[in-house]
Amino acid sequence: MKLRSEQLWRSVAGLALLVGAGSVIAPSALSRLYRMPADGMTGTAALGWKMFGVRTVTIGAAVLVGSAPARQTVIPVQIFDQIVFLQALLTRSVPRQSALMAMATSGAIIALSLAASRLEQSERRP
Repeated sequence: MKLRSEQLWRSVAGLALLVGAGSVIAPSALSRLYRMPADGMTGTAALGWKMFGVRTVTIGAAVLVGSAPARQTVIPVQIFDQIVFLQALLTRSVPRQSALMAMATSGAIIALSLAASRLEQSERRP
């Protein structure tokens, strides 16, 4: 079976929807998954997680239905997320493992998006 760009884009969307929905529906549970201490989830932090989640679900849903602009947005948005996660790591505003796990998740989305984009380009060639 030959891997197609649509399969990779569905993987990007699935990961984004999973993380985004978790951030909106259960920010405390998701923060535990990312090894954040329970007392680190203040009301303000929970709101931030939910805002991140809404953005991520919106982009993920648009990627899933094939929106080219959304697909072009994934990598720049994830690069900005990487900067935020790096800053959190360097300033120790979150535990090291939490920042590294967030960077790994974002990195997976970037890698899948790059692979999907490249495969999509090769599929268009005659």
